[in-house]
Amino acid sequence: MTDALTAGSGPRRWTLYAAAWLPMLAAYFGAIMAGGDSALDSLTLALHNTVPAALTGIGVVHACARIPWTSRGRGAFFGIHALLAIAYSLAWCGGIMAARTIAESLRTGRARVFVLTFEELRWQLGAGVLLYVTIAAMRYVGDVAGRLREQEARAARAEALRTRAEMQALRAQINPHFLFNTLHSLLELVSAGDGRAEEAIERFGALLHRTCDVHRSAADDVPLAEEIQLVRDYLWIEQLRLGTRLRATLDVDDDAVTCTVPSFVLQPLVENAVKHAASIRVAPTSVRLRAVREGGRLLLSVEDDGPGAVPEQVERTPGAGLRLVRGRMEARYGDGGQMRINTAPGAGFRVALALPAGAPALAAAGQGW
Repeated sequence: MTDALTAGSGPRRWTLYAAAWLPMLAAYFGAIMAGGDSALDSLTLALHNTVPAALTGIGVVHACARIPWTSRGRGAFFGIHALLAIAYSLAWCGGIMAARTIAESLRTGRARVFVLTFEELRWQLGAGVLLYVTIAAMRYVGDVAGRLREQEARAARAEALRTRAEMQALRAQINPHFLFNTLHSLLELVSAGDGRAEEAIERFGALLHRTCDVHRSAADDVPLAEEIQLVRDYLWIEQLRLGTRLRATLDVDDDAVTCTVPSFVLQPLVENAVKHAASIRVAPTSVRLRAVREGGRLLLSVEDDGPGAVPEQVERTPGAGLRLVRGRMEARYGDGGQMRINTAPGAGFRVALALPAGAPALAAAGQGW
């Protein structure tokens, strides 16, 4: 019955709530009819009992909304509800007596006060407590079911965004332009006998392997160490192409590296800095990634000292990287994760993420920069 009160809006909400009390009305009607009363008298008495219960029940629903279920303070929680159950029972009894008083006064044409007998009052108080418990339990069950549905919808959205993120990262790393430039750089290193050729080939292979491996995995969260290593390999290979035009710095605290993060949450931000800052300039461009854990929060940031952008135009850019990361943060953490962008023409570009630190994950740190 509480779901009926909270579902929909306007007249439909109240119609559903009223309909939820029909079984109780039918039970009272049948019990009174069995005692020998006429159908009309039985319906009247059933209404006198059910309508006050339903009207008072609205207060129970709103009270439960203001007293959320919590794993802490259980004693106070149950104590408050015990007092409210007694208050509900008394209010229900008062409503029954008021309804019967009005009905009797109208029927006889003179004022008559109806009072429940001691036995009736005792029974009604006990029934009121049970009815209160039923209403409150249904309300909290409805809340839990609603939260579960919300979590399922969020999980489904996060999974869809994760797949999109992996595919975008995969396309970015093996698209013909990136592949051609990387192979060309590798060929030059091999031809020149550069000692970095072997490491470059290993890093390139590790980059592709890690991307495909995460794409095949059903896990959404990965250790930050793995995400950092993916970024390291990506930047190292891009530095082969850009040379001194790209200066990369990774500042990662030891406490942060063991935390878990959504896969591919950093790579699009780093790629964005390389693409829109370092690749379009002749002068050296610094790209800095920072990760620090502060209490229960993990703070991540990617910034560059490139040309920056007009803040109002950032959201309208055709690129999907920033929007994808923001969407994954919202889907994964809801209000528990934030993403902020700071930029201005000529003032560089900075993206900061704040998310729950999550459960530490044992993962070996990657190679040094």
